[in-house]
Amino acid sequence: MESSLYNRIYQRVYSEVNNDEQFCTYLAKICTDPDSHCDDLRDILDTMFKTSHPNISETRRQHIIYSLLDIIEEDRQQIKKDITNEDNDDDIDLAEKVERNGECKLCGCEQRITIHHLIPKLILKRMRNSGKESVDVSKYLVEVCRPCHNEIHRIWPHNELAKEYQTVDMLLDAPAIQSYLNWKRKRERTA
Repeated sequence: MESSLYNRIYQRVYSEVNNDEQFCTYLAKICTDPDSHCDDLRDILDTMFKTSHPNISETRRQHIIYSLLDIIEEDRQQIKKDITNEDNDDDIDLAEKVERNGECKLCGCEQRITIHHLIPKLILKRMRNSGKESVDVSKYLVEVCRPCHNEIHRIWPHNELAKEYQTVDMLLDAPAIQSYLNWKRKRERTA
């Protein structure tokens, strides 16, 4: 089942480019990708329209693109509003606001600690708000140094982390991170 955002974008584009369902579908998928950023998206959409529908004027094309970006921004603002309104989500966000020195659970070095959510915050909040299950947020939080945290997110997208790497041991055993961890540990020993 497609999301409301997907349908709104699809309908908006379809009203402008009659009978091009493939283009509308592809464009709606790109626009609803949670990892997309509006600045990059504007350029991508502009290129897509220029290539697929070169007869659309510059003014009209820009109007369509900015209306799509407005739809996306409204959706993101609503999600933020929904999250902000939840009183019981404090412990999910609070942990990452506490800054201190500590031991990284991945590389073992003593550094400034950040909190990595083994399951992304939005999913944790949805699980909790569904009321179907009690969620112990603390078991999905792991203390890691900033370099390791950056490396985790460089290697894996959020959805893959949530599905495949739900524990520290799973992360430590992952082949994709082994060369980084070996390099980091060696670097810390020689520092």
